[in-house]
Amino acid sequence: MFAAEMPRCDIECLKARLYDEYRVEVPAIRWGGRVFLRVSFQAYNDRADADALLRGLKALLPEVALAVA
Repeated sequence: MFAAEMPRCDIECLKARLYDEYRVEVPAIRWGGRVFLRVSFQAYNDRADADALLRGLKALLPEVALAVA
């Protein structure tokens, strides 16, 4: 298990779209003004699950990123 810091983004949208479009369910939290995904692999997860998460992040992060003021 680990927490991966995400760039400033609409985390609720990212979480929903990861599930809807890639069937990846991952907790997302805001902490100290920063955004994190908590990634935890279990015995039933395999390489395809990790690949789906990475594909989803690569595709979706540019779309849900927020401009830094």
